[in-house]
Amino acid sequence: MKIFKLNTESSFFEKNLCLAIGNFDGFHKGHQAILKLLKNLSNKKNLSSAIMSFDPHPRTFFDNTEENFNIYIKNDKLNFLKDFGIKIYIDFIFNKKLVEFSSEEFIEKILINKLKIKDLVVGSDFKFGKDRTGNVEVLQKLSKKYSYNIHLVETVMLKNNINKYSSSIIRTDIKDGKMQNVYNSLGRHWHISGKIISGLKKAREINFPTANMKPGKHILPKKGVYCVEVIYSGKKYLGISNFGQRPTVDGNKLLLETHIFNFDEEIYGKDLTVRFLTFIRHEKKFENFEKLTLQIQKDIKIAKKYHQL
Repeated sequence: MKIFKLNTESSFFEKNLCLAIGNFDGFHKGHQAILKLLKNLSNKKNLSSAIMSFDPHPRTFFDNTEENFNIYIKNDKLNFLKDFGIKIYIDFIFNKKLVEFSSEEFIEKILINKLKIKDLVVGSDFKFGKDRTGNVEVLQKLSKKYSYNIHLVETVMLKNNINKYSSSIIRTDIKDGKMQNVYNSLGRHWHISGKIISGLKKAREINFPTANMKPGKHILPKKGVYCVEVIYSGKKYLGISNFGQRPTVDGNKLLLETHIFNFDEEIYGKDLTVRFLTFIRHEKKFENFEKLTLQIQKDIKIAKKYHQL
């Protein structure tokens, strides 16, 4: 997959694009419906399948916040798109100049003059241009004038037929620890990946060694204990994780601590992926380390029963 970093001034020399625009945060089932159509059209018409996302995310730009709310880090998103077979990824700088483009200016200056698109795939609720005045009707109205084809993907609904697949709903479920809901929306277990760092080694004192990771630039899950799957060196293991600040040992930094069942390797500095399966309990400050130890033993029993170990 070719990756391009563009802005309103930069040049772009790829041609014959079949383009979808969006953050595609989470790569959920609604996103997958758009990408399937994008890929099918590209193959049928011999066009290059392309995704355009904005950096920073428009919400971050307008809210002027540094809060991490993406469902996955960018590298995860790029891997999803690459594995899906997308040929081109365009990371477009979202700035004051772009914000001032009317919907027609965006079509003319960006989609046509710069990207030279042939086909455009969007969801039925797609909005763009200054004050979000551009929509599907505008795209259809101007398609003949600028010689592009517009393809709509209708909203994909959740099983309850009330809510659509939505990144905002998924973010809320992650923050609330509702990992089964997250799984239903994504079609996969949500995960955190990172390098193993050295911890306080307190858990080793009770024969409960943990692999510790700092969270990346993504939404943070509910603080507490989870049943998890762990991917290390291409193999899958079962385990239990705590995400939080470890108040019983006076921790002050967010950390994901994972105990891997039936595993005994030194993995400091190695890459690990932790998939969140289900929430066990909230983070809690215990009176002392001994009471925390008793609770950990209870948590392990719950996790092993869940894992059928």
